[in-house]
Amino acid sequence: MSKCTITLQHETKHRIDMRWLGRAMQSQLSSKETLKHTLQIGKKTVTVGEIFSIEGKLSSSDIQLSKTTTSCDYVGYQLPASKILTVDGHVGHYAGAELAGGQLNIEADTLDYTGCGMKAGVLIINGNSGDYLGGAYAGQKKGMAGGTILVKGNSGDFTGDLMRKGLIMVTGNIGHYCASRMIAGTITNLGTVGENIGQNMRRGTLLLPELPKNMPAYYENCGRHNLGYLTLLLHELRKYDSEFRSLHPMRRRVQRYLGDTSVNGLGELLIWIG
Repeated sequence: MSKCTITLQHETKHRIDMRWLGRAMQSQLSSKETLKHTLQIGKKTVTVGEIFSIEGKLSSSDIQLSKTTTSCDYVGYQLPASKILTVDGHVGHYAGAELAGGQLNIEADTLDYTGCGMKAGVLIINGNSGDYLGGAYAGQKKGMAGGTILVKGNSGDFTGDLMRKGLIMVTGNIGHYCASRMIAGTITNLGTVGENIGQNMRRGTLLLPELPKNMPAYYENCGRHNLGYLTLLLHELRKYDSEFRSLHPMRRRVQRYLGDTSVNGLGELLIWIG
């Protein structure tokens, strides 16, 4: 089936709620029907057709979103398993929110709450992401619950906050409070990590190339280990076109720390040593 191309025709300083696209795909609306839908842009009510053009059918499995800006929020909202959405520009907040099994490829940067409430699928960011990557909506207690997020740049503060399941891969640096209140899942990176890592972490795994500079006191050193399951994890990390492919597929020697002990947490912080 041919590709569907959606293009932002007019830039605006106001936020654009892109949830209309996810709902149109779920309702199996035609392109003509979708263009008649209304949007609230600032104080004005406009139709989708006044802001966007659509070439092709939304029923296509391959959708291209062009000329986006950081004003575009909720790009890829609830993207279903049958869809691949590729975005050639920057996007705003909540990109990939509640992703439901599809693949969202973003060629530039995203703002905060990327992948929040994600359930399944793959989210690839070729630039940087903001705060609360894979986290929960503000005021809620359920973060990312499945799927894979790959960031080829850096991620901000509170990466994986309240994360429940899934995999977050960051080739660069991660900000402060990584894995805060984490319940389960795996976070790994190839750069540095900020302060207060794993605060109030209950379970889950953090896999890092080196010990954080300000190692929190709420972790207990459990010694050096050969962990066989890391071979399986490395196989998953190396599946994607990223710097993680440079990791040796048989590495599994780590220094293991347990925490957050202040909340009787059983999360593990693993540091590569071999």
